[in-house]
Amino acid sequence: MSTRDRSARDRAYDQVRADILTLRLLPSQRIDESTVAERVGVSRTPVREAFYQLASEGLVTVVSRGGYVVADMNIPRFRELIEAQHILVRAVTHLLIARITEADLDRLEQAVRDVDEAELSGDPGAVAETNARLHILEVELSGNSYLLPMGRTIHTHLQRLSFISFGGTGGDIRSPDSTEELAAHYRNVHDEHWGYLAALRDRDLPRALATAVRHVDRFKERVQEYLSSDAVDGIDFSGIAGAERAGD
Repeated sequence: MSTRDRSARDRAYDQVRADILTLRLLPSQRIDESTVAERVGVSRTPVREAFYQLASEGLVTVVSRGGYVVADMNIPRFRELIEAQHILVRAVTHLLIARITEADLDRLEQAVRDVDEAELSGDPGAVAETNARLHILEVELSGNSYLLPMGRTIHTHLQRLSFISFGGTGGDIRSPDSTEELAAHYRNVHDEHWGYLAALRDRDLPRALATAVRHVDRFKERVQEYLSSDAVDGIDFSGIAGAERAGD
């Protein structure tokens, strides 16, 4: 593939991926090569290649007769993501306590500051993106190459829900949060990020594990609040909130 073709594919990939993760393209929404090609200003071939790459990452589904739809966000996927996240944070925390260096801790601190700066910008897309990068970096610094693909997949797929939890809107989605509630959520996320980093610096495994698990549970509960409040229109999340509460 020529450099020019790769650039066209990358532009199409970046645009569609961003649209999916910020819900400008809704789950189960059909997308087509011609529309994206016209929007990005490229031919259909690099768009098709971008769609295949997104499909390999689970963000796009190839349907019959060569069509494409945005990957859905159904009950099993939500439950599996939370289960996987719980397993991942426990494993990563154990490895970080055992292996993390001072240079690694400095990288994590900068990543936490990046999330804080995104919060100050008031852009939920930027917060969700920097938050995902922070948690993927944690997996990377654990030093386990088998966990890293898992971590990238989990946190990329969680980013759509994270965007909602940070007050993002897209398509027909509306945030039910008051300013005070959203500000409280940001404070909790801020405190947990810095608390986890402090526990890693102290090599305090019980405190780090408790903080990591609380962080996952807070995210799960916040998403459930959205689902049970009927605040999310345009996405078929039917049954998730009730099913999750029944399993608690």
